[in-house]
Amino acid sequence: MTKITSSLLFLICFNLNALDLVDNLNTLIQNDLNFIQKSINPKTNKVDNSSGNVIRKNDVITINVDTPFKERYKIKQDIVEVYDYDFDETKTILLEDINARSMSLLIKGISQEDVSSYTENILYLNSEIDDVYIELINDKTFVIKFIDNLGINNIINFEAIK
Repeated sequence: MTKITSSLLFLICFNLNALDLVDNLNTLIQNDLNFIQKSINPKTNKVDNSSGNVIRKNDVITINVDTPFKERYKIKQDIVEVYDYDFDETKTILLEDINARSMSLLIKGISQEDVSSYTENILYLNSEIDDVYIELINDKTFVIKFIDNLGINNIINFEAIK
């Protein structure tokens, strides 16, 4: 087998395996999900935990944060309606004004073009802002790790609600 044929075969296998993993993760992302998020500030060593769920109904994605503060994010087309239960306050934000990688993944899923590398069950996504690690744990669970725009390390565990 020539070097060119070997290289082409390797690239085809690489793309097929990555495509399968992207498809599996995108299918899982489309479910209603429970989540637990751990945020770690490396400057203060402070750890914050939050939990809630992601519910999809028709074209609306609702993210309910139950702890530590009760909030609801309702995503409809190009707006996000934020409701703070503690202050009984609602505000509307344009989706384009929010720079939240995890929210973007929940809305759009994972694009094959964003994959910089992968293993059997792990994808690494790159962007201008940060690198994102996504691990498929099993057919119901996945983990996203990233550093947000404030330099906070985030780990979010998602589990499909069935």
